[in-house]
Amino acid sequence: MIPNMWYAVLESNEVKPGKPYGFKRMNEELVFWRDNEGKIVVMRDLCPHRQAKLSLGKVVDGNIQCHFHGFQFDRKGTCQLVPANGRNGPKPKIFQCWTYPVQEAHDFIWIWSGEPREEYPPIPFFEGLENHIYATFQKQWNTHYTRAVQGVLDVSHLPFVHAKTIGRDGKTLVNGPYTTLEDNQIQVWVSNQPDVGLPAIKPTEVPPPNTPAALRFKYPNVWQLWINDQLSQVAVFAPIDDENTMLYVRNYQRLIKNPILGRLFAQVGNIYNRYVLHEDEEIIVSQRPKKADLDVGERFIPGDRPIALYLKHRRDLILAAQQAETATEDAAEDVQHERFDAVPQAA
Repeated sequence: MIPNMWYAVLESNEVKPGKPYGFKRMNEELVFWRDNEGKIVVMRDLCPHRQAKLSLGKVVDGNIQCHFHGFQFDRKGTCQLVPANGRNGPKPKIFQCWTYPVQEAHDFIWIWSGEPREEYPPIPFFEGLENHIYATFQKQWNTHYTRAVQGVLDVSHLPFVHAKTIGRDGKTLVNGPYTTLEDNQIQVWVSNQPDVGLPAIKPTEVPPPNTPAALRFKYPNVWQLWINDQLSQVAVFAPIDDENTMLYVRNYQRLIKNPILGRLFAQVGNIYNRYVLHEDEEIIVSQRPKKADLDVGERFIPGDRPIALYLKHRRDLILAAQQAETATEDAAEDVQHERFDAVPQAA
């Protein structure tokens, strides 16, 4: 995972009030549940008493109750009841559940991939979708989420993988693509055309476009295909573990404003999206290794600029977080040394 970022991991409607739900996300077995106010809570799916799964329990009086011995924990992971000790008995602090910073926004559940802090950056989502009606489908892929992200930033594969669908126009020549990276967002302007014998225009020679970008990606795991102001597709690549990813694909529209008919229209569009996604899945899950990186042996062409940029910036974000953590640890160690030096030493 990229440290210190908001990862979309589930749709909000997958966690209903009144019971806990166990999901594996971000290489962790997690339990998701809602307190009495309906606010989402995410914990490591492990009771600190005897290490049973908390997701096998239930929600009682706004706390999660372990099914093994009835221990109860609040939304902060603090033990509120040890039944064997009595309702007014001790609740040792050693029985603390590991909890995660979490938010709900845009009907997704987002987990923070770093240490808790006083202030957090904004949720990374796309503007202009507030008045749209959407429909979602989900599909698990047997690959790391970085491979899935690569796939949706790949503008060269369309006439081959999607020869019968979105690539049937046979535009094999890739001009550019013109690509930008700003504020942890990649934007790609697709300019493919049929090969008539002219060389492709290099990414550095493509003139700046005067239209909105068709492909948009926000780190760490949210992608958008912008068609126009009324139609758009969004995909979330929720990491399960190093070999599996859950894809949430939404079809957004505001052509039909009636909620029922609009949702039906979006669902019909997703039938086609599901077929196109299946074309991608067959080839992407065959890539090795399952996790993409700059040093796994891949060689890039100019048309791969969005993919190379994605991988480089991903690595830069990870390295920056690691350096910041090391600097913090060094500063703490210096403080400890200063305190030790200030203590009078025995003669």
